[in-house]
Amino acid sequence: MPQTKTAVVYFSVSGRTQTAAETVGRYLQLTPVRLKASDPYPTTGFQQLVARTDAENEQRKLPEFDPVDVNQVETLYLGFPTWYHQPPRLIQNFLTTTQLAGKTVIPFVTSASSRVDESLPYLRKWAEAGDFTIQDSFTANTPDEIATGMKDDFPL
Repeated sequence: MPQTKTAVVYFSVSGRTQTAAETVGRYLQLTPVRLKASDPYPTTGFQQLVARTDAENEQRKLPEFDPVDVNQVETLYLGFPTWYHQPPRLIQNFLTTTQLAGKTVIPFVTSASSRVDESLPYLRKWAEAGDFTIQDSFTANTPDEIATGMKDDFPL
């Protein structure tokens, strides 16, 4: 049975977080919604992606994104990669400009070297400012990590 008032939103460049979001979506029987940068990130050439994210960090730029309607959502599963041991600046912009007051956000992250714990200080700061709750975050690099994060409460 689908979870009502729950959504899965994700940001992915390489496809790894998209795969994780699709798995989370299967647990919840929901179709994930992609959070898209208004100016798409480069998908070929790792150095181009690094140059862009470096520039965003140096300039403290918050990239714009295409709107995602979460008005009716109470619980939001939010997937994103960890970049430079923190959430991408696009995620910062989403969390600090989207009306999330009173909602619960459950982050799940992908990374070759970072765990979700590295993103939590940033997420908690933005949650406090936006009056939403961060809960039950998890690293989602593998099906086993996702199963643990979802607490095996949902059959696939």
